Amino acid sequence: MKTKAKSNPIKLVIVEDVKEVRDGLRYLLNLDDMIQVVGTYTRAEALLEALPVIPKPNIVLMDIGLPDMNGIEATRRIKACCPDISILILTIFEENEAILDAIKAGADGYLLKNTRPDQLVEQIKNVRAGGSPISPSVARRLLQEIQKDGKHGPKQDYFLTPREKEILESIAAGYTYKEIAQKHFIAGSTAKKHILHIYRKLNVSSKAEFVKKVIDEELI
Repeated sequence: MKTKAKSNPIKLVIVEDVKEVRDGLRYLLNLDDMIQVVGTYTRAEALLEALPVIPKPNIVLMDIGLPDMNGIEATRRIKACCPDISILILTIFEENEAILDAIKAGADGYLLKNTRPDQLVEQIKNVRAGGSPISPSVARRLLQEIQKDGKHGPKQDYFLTPREKEILESIAAGYTYKEIAQKHFIAGSTAKKHILHIYRKLNVSSKAEFVKKVIDEELI
């Protein structure tokens, strides 16, 4: 009898143009019972052409430095046609511009290729659970970019409580529900309620919309 994890795995697609990396990721991720790699592509255009006819994946593991259409533009187009597909960027690029552009395009997470294999597997599962994983060095750059200047006029007041402001920072830094609960010494259900209230006050419905609003309006 199959376990629940095996009968309902995370269906994942890899978009990576380097064969050795692509094959290595497919082998590594297929070792986990909760993940099933259902397709690999060398070009973003090939995935976009296939999406209308293939079984819809839960997550796309997306490189940025692809030939022709890059991973950021591909993320934007996938989110436009299939907003329920989660996009997890996996790249070597640590530049602020690439990070911000990927988040604004709708990426649900941003990890570097030097992420340990066990951490990559865990972060893929976090995305499925509603998390927004970001490599620590990327999170620092992102927060620095958000905080570096406040020259765009007064910020809109969303009437966030002090606790909600603390949790808003944790969400922007890429913490999962579980990690937010541990960080703030609250129950997981309480963390989810706080996040729901924050989303309602900011009038956003997804992690990508949330991060984009935080960046655009400099809410941290």
